[in-house]
Amino acid sequence: MKNLWLKFKNIWTLLHKDIYVGDLRTQNMKACMFVGIFVFIASCVLTTMNMIANRHPITVASTSILALSGLVIVYLIRKGHKMIPTYMMILICLIIFTYYVFSGQTGGTTAMWTILVPLGVGYFGKALYGIYCGIYFQTLLVVLFYTPLRSFFTDKYARFFMDRFPVLYFLNLALMSICLVNYHMSVLKLLDAAEDLRKAKEEAERANRGKSDFLSNMSHEIRTPINAVLGMNEMILRDSLAGSNRLPGDELETRKKFADIAKYSGNIGSAGNNLLYLINDILDFSKIESGKMQLVESDYMFSSVLNDVSNMIYFKAKEKGLKFEVDVDKNIPDGLHGDEVRVRQIITNILNNAVKYTKEGSVLLRVKGEENTHLSANVFNLMIIVSDTGIGIKEEDIGKLFNKFERMDLDRNSTIEGTGLGLAITKNLLEMMGGHIDVHSVYGQGSVFTIFLPQIIVSKEPVGDFRRKFDESIEAMEEYEESFHAPDARVLIVDDTRMNLMVVQGLLKDTGLQTDTALSGAEAIELAYKNTYDLVLMDQRMPGMGGTETMQHIKEECPAYKDIPFICLTADAISGAKERYLSEGFDNYLTKPIDYKALEKMLIKHLPLEKVVLSPKKMQEVLAGEDYE
Repeated sequence: MKNLWLKFKNIWTLLHKDIYVGDLRTQNMKACMFVGIFVFIASCVLTTMNMIANRHPITVASTSILALSGLVIVYLIRKGHKMIPTYMMILICLIIFTYYVFSGQTGGTTAMWTILVPLGVGYFGKALYGIYCGIYFQTLLVVLFYTPLRSFFTDKYARFFMDRFPVLYFLNLALMSICLVNYHMSVLKLLDAAEDLRKAKEEAERANRGKSDFLSNMSHEIRTPINAVLGMNEMILRDSLAGSNRLPGDELETRKKFADIAKYSGNIGSAGNNLLYLINDILDFSKIESGKMQLVESDYMFSSVLNDVSNMIYFKAKEKGLKFEVDVDKNIPDGLHGDEVRVRQIITNILNNAVKYTKEGSVLLRVKGEENTHLSANVFNLMIIVSDTGIGIKEEDIGKLFNKFERMDLDRNSTIEGTGLGLAITKNLLEMMGGHIDVHSVYGQGSVFTIFLPQIIVSKEPVGDFRRKFDESIEAMEEYEESFHAPDARVLIVDDTRMNLMVVQGLLKDTGLQTDTALSGAEAIELAYKNTYDLVLMDQRMPGMGGTETMQHIKEECPAYKDIPFICLTADAISGAKERYLSEGFDNYLTKPIDYKALEKMLIKHLPLEKVVLSPKKMQEVLAGEDYE
């Protein structure tokens, strides 16, 4: 019974809603205007017929008033009014019906009025008005038929009808009400569906605009670092050619020349890294959108992740004159299990944004957490808090912060590089890991991003005084030093792009390695026949014979190469690429652009141990367990 009452209340509420909005209102007003025109014409005809038949003056007057009302209705509707004509029609119908009843004319015409008028009022006005009219008509008839006022009626047919079938009037009211309610509810459903379609269309258009803006931004973002690379490279070429043709006589001038070249090279490296971040964001987002993003979980040292991220952000903050502080709870367990690469990416994304959107002041990284005893004794809830004194975020923009292709406050931030995908990627990665992210920001003062991330505890040994270790590592920063020497080892580098061969040879120059290069699969096979190599770095995509085919041919035709490691070099960084190349026979995999640390680490792992001499620094790392590969 309670549910029935609630349903009735819900229907009653919905009946008060106006269903004539937008295009429906326009159509309804046109229909009302045609009704007004019909009423005017029909009333004129009736008035003329009544006058010819010498009908009662009141009858003639009523049809004349009705004709005039039709004209007024048409006029008001043409002026844009909707409810006044509706109320006029209702009032006219009530007056005429009441007149007919009290004049004793309760035959078939009056019975038709009790059906058609409420339906018409419900259609042209509101269903509720039609129901009210029907209640009035039926109540008036019943009261008059079942009271002493019955003597007023002279229509024998009507009296006979009420005597024999009084329930039919109530059935008429019920059916008419059901029809009006059903019509009203059907139109409401159509309006809801139309509203959903409108919102979906707006969302699609907004997404389409976002993609267009994204492509436009990407064109600018990609051109910017490329322009820097080409420009700085031109400066290096000029200074190098000038130096080779005319060496400065003064040592200070010579040092300045080399310092300028080093600065240009640093700018190229920075621009290249920015370009790589853009491409990685696009690739990661495409993986997430296609459902191909997979978490690769393993044991890792959390202090190592923090150290790498902090070192990178420290120098970015230093370049902008920002203070970068790190505060890590010394009791956090160091040995965790999860996707180390994605954890590193999430923290880096948030810290990068903090540095990018902070012009002056500081960026603070705080890390704390607690064991999640509700889920499991081995689960640790990391809380990573990144706060800055940057430009902040408008309150109305916070809800859109994690939308794809969105960049906030573009008028103010148009010069800041980025894809608008970083935070969307971060949010998706956190959700895949069972975590989430909160944002608090004051526009013009700064922002605080708080990451909640559950990780499995592998070792409860704490990270210790990370801040002290970080400060010491910053103070101990030195210029590049190769991690090993291998003058007796010989490596074949295969790539169809001469520039790539020069890059790899340049990165390995200080290690003393003997290197040969091949520009095609056929050339690589020829060199493999003539020489014996300790390791082969093989590009995967080459015209003609690809990397996999070349490797398989060498291993089949040259028995000495069956146990020689082949490392795949490729720009293919999509999900599952490494597993595919390993299944094809490669021993390991390196992505382009090649990171010199990863390259040296790979060679130390796969070159014959007797031919590799580790640098003192690398030996200390191995002995300390910092690098166990």
